Amino acid sequence: MTQSGLQQLLFLMVMASAEIRQEIYSVARGYRLTNPPMSTVGYKPTKWSAMWCLNHCLALSCASASFSQTEGICELHSVKLFDGDSTFMESNDWVYMEPRSDVLSWDGWTVVFRGQSDTGTSIYSAWLDDNLYHDHPLLPPRLKPGCFSPNTSRPCDDHFRSKIISTWETAGVQLVKVLLMNNNQIRSEIIFNGTGTNKMSWFSPTRVINSTWTDLTMSTFNYFSITGHSTTRRFMISHSYDGCPHDVMWMMVIDGNDESHPCDWDTPAIIPKFLYTTNSEMTTTGTLTDFEYGDVMTILVKLGN
Repeated sequence: MTQSGLQQLLFLMVMASAEIRQEIYSVARGYRLTNPPMSTVGYKPTKWSAMWCLNHCLALSCASASFSQTEGICELHSVKLFDGDSTFMESNDWVYMEPRSDVLSWDGWTVVFRGQSDTGTSIYSAWLDDNLYHDHPLLPPRLKPGCFSPNTSRPCDDHFRSKIISTWETAGVQLVKVLLMNNNQIRSEIIFNGTGTNKMSWFSPTRVINSTWTDLTMSTFNYFSITGHSTTRRFMISHSYDGCPHDVMWMMVIDGNDESHPCDWDTPAIIPKFLYTTNSEMTTTGTLTDFEYGDVMTILVKLGN
């Protein structure tokens, strides 16, 4: 082969590798998984070594790879950085890589929203913002790994939002599940019929299929909607108002602290707060003895044709 032919082949290889990098995998620099690797391979450190590491990962169908740029160490893993049982360290020497995926899944459900408490940012505003999404966690705008995890103890300082919310009516949403989580446990759950809904209408009493709150399909409500009441009570399920200690409800997201409501528990120093009863039925607020503030609210969907 002539020198010009070799140069052309090299050019095509570079272009192909760039396309592979964009379409097949993504990179997060500065992270190394510390879970025991399924396999470790050593390469001479060059600018191409990370590509060989990833090719090795793809050939073995591994979930992810960590690569040391100075030592040429390639560690192949069966877990991803954003899995709940993964552990990791931050180091400028390491590059984390994984085959690209455009959805975040937990136990066969697609995560469309993961709201984190005490971020100082509105849940409702994030839910409505059709220009905001983080579907591939390695692409900007990036969130901390904990923001994609069912492990609620992992660090997270913002809300995860999927672009599926912005295309809800054409995404084929069949079922919707709301999880209220605290200390790595699911504390309450509601499953809705999502067929034929939009991003606001699925959260409705007529759509409830099942819930850990056993009376949710046979009760009456003064509020049951994402919009909720006023500008601070969102994702609200309430039976009645009768003065703060006597209000009866199941859950709400306290999404503001503008003092538009008189209740002591309704003006937190930091928002949002996920407030819900720990009983199996609607509960009088009282002194909130039978309520708690959760760490995370997650909304998941099942998609179909």
